[in-house]
Amino acid sequence: MTWNTLEDETELLPQNGSYQTWKATIETPKVAVKTSHGALLLANIVHLPAILISSTLLYLSFATTYGVDYSNPYSKTILNGLQFVSKFHEITITTSLTAIVLHRIHYSLMKQSGVPLGFLASAYQLGAFNYLVSAEFWGAATAKFRYKFSTWLPLWLLIAVSSVLASIVGPSSAILMIPRLDWWQLNNPLNHTSISTFLPLGTSEIWPDVIGPNLLNSPWVSPESEGCAADQAYKDHACPSAGFQDIATWAANYMSRATAPNITLNDPIGSVIRYMSSSATNETLGWAVSSIPGLRQARDMGTFTQYLSHVTLKVAKLARPMLIPSYASLSTMKKPIVQAQCSLFKNNDSNIAFRHDMLRGLSSELTGNSPWLIPGSIDITAPSNDVMDFHWVDMAPYTNKTPLLGGVFVSTTPDGLTGIFPCTILSHWTPVSIWLDPKIDSTVRQDSPEPLQILLARVNNKTNISISPSILQPIEISVPWAETINLPNYYHNNPSLYPSQQLTLLEFSAANLGYLHANDSWRLDPAGGEKALPWLLSTILSMHVADGLSRVNSGFPTVLYQRDGTNDSTGVLKNLDVVHIGEWVGMPRNSGHLGESYAREARGENSTHNTEIVWEVKRFGYGWGFENGISIIVGVLVLLMHICMVIVHLGIVAFGGWGVSSCWGSVGELLTLAWRSTGPADGKLGNTSAGIQKMKTWGEVVRVRATDTQGDTRKLELTCWQGGRVASDGDGVKGDDGIKMVEAGVRYS
Repeated sequence: MTWNTLEDETELLPQNGSYQTWKATIETPKVAVKTSHGALLLANIVHLPAILISSTLLYLSFATTYGVDYSNPYSKTILNGLQFVSKFHEITITTSLTAIVLHRIHYSLMKQSGVPLGFLASAYQLGAFNYLVSAEFWGAATAKFRYKFSTWLPLWLLIAVSSVLASIVGPSSAILMIPRLDWWQLNNPLNHTSISTFLPLGTSEIWPDVIGPNLLNSPWVSPESEGCAADQAYKDHACPSAGFQDIATWAANYMSRATAPNITLNDPIGSVIRYMSSSATNETLGWAVSSIPGLRQARDMGTFTQYLSHVTLKVAKLARPMLIPSYASLSTMKKPIVQAQCSLFKNNDSNIAFRHDMLRGLSSELTGNSPWLIPGSIDITAPSNDVMDFHWVDMAPYTNKTPLLGGVFVSTTPDGLTGIFPCTILSHWTPVSIWLDPKIDSTVRQDSPEPLQILLARVNNKTNISISPSILQPIEISVPWAETINLPNYYHNNPSLYPSQQLTLLEFSAANLGYLHANDSWRLDPAGGEKALPWLLSTILSMHVADGLSRVNSGFPTVLYQRDGTNDSTGVLKNLDVVHIGEWVGMPRNSGHLGESYAREARGENSTHNTEIVWEVKRFGYGWGFENGISIIVGVLVLLMHICMVIVHLGIVAFGGWGVSSCWGSVGELLTLAWRSTGPADGKLGNTSAGIQKMKTWGEVVRVRATDTQGDTRKLELTCWQGGRVASDGDGVKGDDGIKMVEAGVRYS
């Protein structure tokens, strides 16, 4: 039988037709430690894919990068594909960690310190929880108490950290890799155009502390006009009584269906809907809290959206934009929040007074005062129109500590007696964030829709002494302004329901809680009976006042300034309320291009008369950033920790002077080394061929030494520490056991 001899091996292969088995497999000697630049680069290129992907993910998160719109037809395909990329990223990081741990093990094996037996295969078990809790790991980790290893980083710590990172790098990569569906900031939404909007009011005038009759009419209304005091003023959306019909409709619906005290008010100019909410509190306490976003701010969002739809701007092309307004010189938007507390007394009761014990935000000095009896000028014997009387009351004579407003309802209760309902009203401006999601609907959204939650969150208790104006800004409401909410001479068209043809607005709203009985006597008799009356009247009253306050300054037009070409001194000034039809209200139509003075006003340089509106635009889609909180931060820290480990590792490799080893990169190669070793001659590791039971055994220190140094070939073997001290690593050719150490650039068989 003839044999073929391979050129570089002595391995013998049988020719065709022969059944001869393998006889020998012998490879050429190899260099165990390499120090060339090429070897260093090749050995560490394994870290490159992980570092590149991690750096990209970190950049995307830190830069808050937008990906694709939620409506993109390929969004699901992209998300699914990124899951595969995330898995690949996990594999590359695990491979990188394995290379770092292997390098450290190889270094210790070939130097004097050696490696505890339990750490020998640790690099191949990174991420395995059972290894970290095994006797193999802890037996090796506790070997430090028996041997003094001189190293700046304990090997057990490197293995533990690397194993934990390998376990959590998968979900960390997925969290950072998969973009999140959220709202993302749109940079340069107006395409760098010189467009600005401003309100022709100073910052202190937008939400004033005192609400008086001077706020009823804007400069654009004729002085001869009765304005918001006219009989039909509730049809003017800029007047305080404009929400009357919606509130009265709710009262009628509650009478028939006990609907919740939450209504929507439509603004036809801005084409937006505002949500008014009134918290349902304890009915027996007669306390209600109502709140609604300001009409001026809500309308501006609607009209500005209409403007954007008529010009070619980036924001108009978004699949789902969000407009968030703010005033340049103010920290927050505000809205009114109104509390009302009404109490029920009968005409035969004594000491009929205004209660205020449930109102939040009052000075503590008010809570201990004597009862605030209603003025004697109010007729409480019976309603003058046989249905309902309402009277505003100036509360200044009762207290100068907190601005309050009072009101008194007089009507007939279900038992046929005259009911007197004194009501105390406390109003504040409270911070709010509002926005518009125009591609979904025209509802003005807000971050604090429930007014009761606002009070409970911002006032510690009902007698809180110090309330910061930045949280709750008290409002002083004058009776003349309040009278425009309760306009007289409202002629209803339902004589079968009410015996009188004429009621004021507030009287009509409250009268919807009653009806004519069979004996033609009119009585308040809502769902819930008499005990619900104080709360229902408080709700109606707080709704009317809150809606009126929300319309303060809504008669002032928001002005839009658009630069004329590249000349910043001239431009077109438009009333944003009618910009969709290209008109300007209150100025000559031929004003067109304006001079430098108007341009300066429009740019808000005269800050005492103008307040610029800053438009923040967000878009709904998939992106990367820190919006989702702690999980993102944890993922970033995991990737940063791995990157730091790689940087330190590369520094050690580049400047440590030892080089790199390509040996024993797999379990198979490590087994081959152990197979070719002669084993300890002093009986160490005895009786372990069938397994290891003692944790102490895993702490036995093993090293790699050149045991056969005769001739041109040298052999490497695993050896056990033979006793004596474990010396510090040095450059000596021999170890403390007298056996020749592994040398760089030398070939071993």
